[in-house]
Amino acid sequence: MTTTLTPRPATPAPAPAPAPAKAFGGLLRTVLRLHRWALWLWVAYVVLGAGLLLWAWGTMGDDARALLAACEPGRGSHPRCPEALQDVWTTYDVLLRLGLFAVLAAPFLVGAWAAASLTAREMETGTADLAWTQSVPPARWLTAKLALPAVAATAGITLLLALYRLAHAAGADVRHVTWYGAAPQWWGEDFFTAMGVIAVPRVLCAVAVGVLLGLLLKRTLASLGTGVLLMAAAAVKFAVGRYQLWPSEIRHGYEADAPSPRWDTNAGEWPLDSGAVTGSGEHVGYDYDCLDAVSGDGRRPGGADADVDAFYACLRADGYTDVWVTYHPEDHFWPLQLVESGIWLAVAALAVFLSYRVLRRRTA
Repeated sequence: MTTTLTPRPATPAPAPAPAPAKAFGGLLRTVLRLHRWALWLWVAYVVLGAGLLLWAWGTMGDDARALLAACEPGRGSHPRCPEALQDVWTTYDVLLRLGLFAVLAAPFLVGAWAAASLTAREMETGTADLAWTQSVPPARWLTAKLALPAVAATAGITLLLALYRLAHAAGADVRHVTWYGAAPQWWGEDFFTAMGVIAVPRVLCAVAVGVLLGLLLKRTLASLGTGVLLMAAAAVKFAVGRYQLWPSEIRHGYEADAPSPRWDTNAGEWPLDSGAVTGSGEHVGYDYDCLDAVSGDGRRPGGADADVDAFYACLRADGYTDVWVTYHPEDHFWPLQLVESGIWLAVAALAVFLSYRVLRRRTA
């Protein structure tokens, strides 16, 4: 009797298990350890700025309010305050200005560090190539380089902005007395930057542009110098040309409810340009020679109408019909803020996009 043996089908070999993906959190921890000293310096910088602003806010406490209540207004247009209140204001003003400097300098410091240390140093020393051979995809490496500094910088600058607004508001009453009712110009670089939101997108742009420069130049000092130069040029450009970000308004002197030879603006308005209107309706520059035909400022009791008539009679004799002024009213503060913030964010997004493109071509 013959026994036939049937071979058993071979058991298929198990499919190889996919290699465990390196956790993104581990990469973030690696970046954090690599740049831990920079993070601690940034924390110390924010704590120092916050301490100055809280100190300024504290000087406007109960003692300052008690001194303010004891002020005796003068009989004229300028109130008199105790000398002690002036001393309190001086201390407050110095601390507030130091806190303001911390807000203004933050984007430049962050941008300089990002350009010099975040990517350029690793590209220069070759540690980036080593990281890419250790199961770290280049795109994930770049994402970690961008994410951690962006979060830390945004949190720090947001805290400084919030404390500056708190300290600035605390001194409003004392400022009104010591400055005789004058207020800081809202279009000035100090007030416009510290009391708005543009410092946040400016910091994010500094990080993104610094990363891009490090990938392109691959040299620490070259990236540092280029980054600081670009940030300074952009800040100056905005400070000089910010008025062009939103349409200005125009006002004519003779067409106003109370005609006046004045060509300047009212309190709280940002003056831009002024001139005269020709007979054809064209707005041109004007040296205001006809002001010699008026006495005072056109608002002198008993002579206002005569002064205004004399001014416009002289103006028409020179071939002009009216005077004009272009300006930004105070309610243009937030439109200008949002437009400038959008430009900073657009540049930051473009820098991030170009960073990934450069990295992809370099590691293809």
